[in-house]
Amino acid sequence: MDTDKTLTDLRSWFESSLGEHVLAAEQAILNQLLPGCFGYDLLQLSLQTDSLFDASPIHNKLKMGILPEDPGAFTGTAMQLPFETDSMDVVLLHHLLEYYDSPQQILREVGRIALPSGHVVIVGFNPLSLWGAYRPMGQLRSLAPWCGRFIRPGRLMDWLTLLNFKIDRAQYTTYGLPINGYSGAIPDYRQGLSRNANWPFGAVYVIVASKKVSRLTPIKPVWQRQRAFGRLNIVRPVANQGVNRHSRRDGHPEKPVKPIKPDDLD
Repeated sequence: MDTDKTLTDLRSWFESSLGEHVLAAEQAILNQLLPGCFGYDLLQLSLQTDSLFDASPIHNKLKMGILPEDPGAFTGTAMQLPFETDSMDVVLLHHLLEYYDSPQQILREVGRIALPSGHVVIVGFNPLSLWGAYRPMGQLRSLAPWCGRFIRPGRLMDWLTLLNFKIDRAQYTTYGLPINGYSGAIPDYRQGLSRNANWPFGAVYVIVASKKVSRLTPIKPVWQRQRAFGRLNIVRPVANQGVNRHSRRDGHPEKPVKPIKPDDLD
């Protein structure tokens, strides 16, 4: 797969009327989910040059360019993110895993830079949908977005679990056909996500996962159990060989000591 060409075609598709419809539905979900992800730093990894994180309460928000011609302060590759380990509170991954040969490597990088208790928000196309059924026809003509390898949400959740993430939520949207005017209406999520249908065969899924905190297992010292005075030898008493317990050193018996009475003190 020519990744740069595929990503360029995908960006052009999002500028079409059908792509704008999908992006609007995704943005409506993100506007409800991102306010619940707190922290100090947020990173957006997406082909979109516009911000998808305006609803986030995080102050420091970054957008990394994916293609060399992307505007912005810096560009990089999703396969090797130019950030320190445990440096991001929230990572927003928008439609990238499907268009790289090694999506697991991207997830490993995202897991590396995510802080413990931090969040990862992943937006992707669902193969278990009407759009997934249409994908083989679009893939024959190498058309975006069908040229990507759609990843099942269950498989993606398994990968996240192996990377020490806990799945917090999976939200689905866009249940219509991949045709202009037949892709369905954009749900109104302003009253909450739970007020709308969330069937697992929507064309788009948004998965929120939190990185687990590693707990250190204390190693208890192995104490050697020894009896008190275990190193002391017991001295056996020597038997008296005909010596009276009141004998003096010269062999004569000692006189018994007469107890002192109170009258003797007068």
